[in-house]
Amino acid sequence: MSNLHQASRQWANRPADERFKDLPDLKQAVLDRRNISYEGDIKVNTFKVEPQGETVVLNAYGKKLDLTHWSFGQLCRFGNAPSAYLRTLPANLVADNLNYSVPKNKEIAKVLLAYNGGAEVRAFTSTTYGRIWDIDVVKKVMGVCETNPSWHNPPAMAVNGSENAGLYASDRDVFMFLVDEDHKLKVVNNNGKENELSRGFFVWNSEVGKASFGLMTFLYNYVCGNHIVWGAQDVKEIRIRHSKNAPLTAFGEVIPKLKQYVTSSIKEEEQALKKAVEYRPVKDRDGMVDWLTKNGFNKAIAESSITYAEEKEGDATSLWNIVQGITYLAREKTHIDNRLTLERQAGKLLNYVSR
Repeated sequence: MSNLHQASRQWANRPADERFKDLPDLKQAVLDRRNISYEGDIKVNTFKVEPQGETVVLNAYGKKLDLTHWSFGQLCRFGNAPSAYLRTLPANLVADNLNYSVPKNKEIAKVLLAYNGGAEVRAFTSTTYGRIWDIDVVKKVMGVCETNPSWHNPPAMAVNGSENAGLYASDRDVFMFLVDEDHKLKVVNNNGKENELSRGFFVWNSEVGKASFGLMTFLYNYVCGNHIVWGAQDVKEIRIRHSKNAPLTAFGEVIPKLKQYVTSSIKEEEQALKKAVEYRPVKDRDGMVDWLTKNGFNKAIAESSITYAEEKEGDATSLWNIVQGITYLAREKTHIDNRLTLERQAGKLLNYVSR
């Protein structure tokens, strides 16, 4: 088992105006943003940057466009210019630097604009960028959760002037953390040890190129007041890059998986876990090392995972125990990417009892 910190980082860092009390509240915010957003293609070498007070604006086809913090960084990349450094310069020097380098770029960019009194550039992306609108993601998640009203965003301690937690959106992204704590699964390992687990999931997206579209489902022991998910097990993650077919994949493949997860009965989940507890792919330690290496783990990780399973779960011959051993080992990884990679590998082993 492991602890998940993704929701806790959101809870700790989001300002009050990016926090929402429930899914309808979140839906209205991203809908309002969608209603003033428009996209189109534009030639990069037609841009002209002009100083305006302490900042700069973009002059494109005779129209002056404000830049967000995010879109300014994307504009700088068109000219291979360091945005962090340019932010320290006076506006006239920023304009001079960008007007020297950006017009040399022959690309055509997809621009996302927002009209709310004035015009503002929300994002520059490639023309092949497959935009998944945040409002569409939120609507899909709402539709899925309406089939099981037990799903909700868990409460948390107030932070940044707000008690709202678990549901977040900014001009760059959206993040949703929902749980079902009314229906708990009972898992009994080979030693008769019983554990009660709840179900939860994260969904995230960015329509401006900040992040992928993603879904993470998991079982867990409890969620604390700062939204650390403790004792997470059976962690499964899907990430989709915003390529041309991203919307089709997100809504044709990923959201149906979420619906299946949310609507599945506790008995179905318990039966699946029972199969993992009872399934023994090999009879001894040496056999387990060979089995794990055949499933993509190197020998050192295989042996360490077996040791953890023996120490924490009593033995390392059942599929459930060895998965727990791998996730115990993953918690030692200091780099989150390495930890998540190992946890995803462990989760894939459970496919042996779902085939």
